[in-house]
Amino acid sequence: MRKIQPKGILIPLLVLLLLNSGCNKPKEESKKKNENSTTKIAYVQTQQSASQKAKKEILSMEEITDVKAVNSDKEMFVAAKPKHLERFQLKSLRKKIKKRLEKQFPDLKVYVSTDQKILKKLEELENKVDEPKMSSKKIDKELQKIKAKATDEA
Repeated sequence: MRKIQPKGILIPLLVLLLLNSGCNKPKEESKKKNENSTTKIAYVQTQQSASQKAKKEILSMEEITDVKAVNSDKEMFVAAKPKHLERFQLKSLRKKIKKRLEKQFPDLKVYVSTDQKILKKLEELENKVDEPKMSSKKIDKELQKIKAKATDEA
């Protein structure tokens, strides 16, 4: 008969315990993470709901391939990327977008751009707005910088 060595059993037992304990998470931590994510989503939706509606409205237009939008309490900045053949009618396209948005959001001052640089800046600002530490004053400040760039290039 063969003797069972303590080392032969001990190593596989330790490996099993380590694997089992590494996969288990405390239930309280997972609940806290879920609560934080829903709070963050609610925060973003209340602050940027107008710009989200505007993005859906503009993306429904067949001439547009991409849209970025951010709004403050009084202003909304929208940058649209038109299809390639629509680049010849940028001025009329901007007018059309602005008219639609002013009708939908009469209480907001609407700025529309088809410039790629403005589109990129608004994309960066959209990503920053998702952070809870971004206050409405900071959003206003960033929007004013974008507004200055848009008027400089126009």
